[in-house]
Amino acid sequence: MNTPQDQPFRGAEFPPLEQSAPQPDPYAPVDYPTGYPPLPPPVYPQGAGYPPPGYPPAYPGYHPYDPYRPAAPLGTNGKAIASLVTALAGLMFCGLPSIAGLILGIIAMRECRRTGQDGYGLALAGTIVGGLITALIVLYFVFVIGIAASGWQWAP
Repeated sequence: MNTPQDQPFRGAEFPPLEQSAPQPDPYAPVDYPTGYPPLPPPVYPQGAGYPPPGYPPAYPGYHPYDPYRPAAPLGTNGKAIASLVTALAGLMFCGLPSIAGLILGIIAMRECRRTGQDGYGLALAGTIVGGLITALIVLYFVFVIGIAASGWQWAP
């Protein structure tokens, strides 16, 4: 004969469905409590007539179709401006600042692509101008060293 100690534990058993309590009607209206304060006015995105008069503006950099996207930093990348300025300054100062303009332009192009800031064109122009001036300086020094090594002298 089997006693309760001889039987393995099968967990809690539920009563048969015939003995369970009747379920409430799932389509019955829900009685919500009243007396809550009203909701604040909605915040509309800026642009295309937004925000309507009387509503606060959305924060800067907000995009209405992708609110979870991080906002791009505002303004032009400072390294992009510096790359173009130093590359053009290389024309006046014997080409030495153009090397810095080339390096700053490469760094600024990567930052503009990564952060979404403005100034990619300035950085590209600084890179091109700085690279051309640096290449011309290198060619000039190669030419001068080649002439000095050949022993050629200027005779008027």
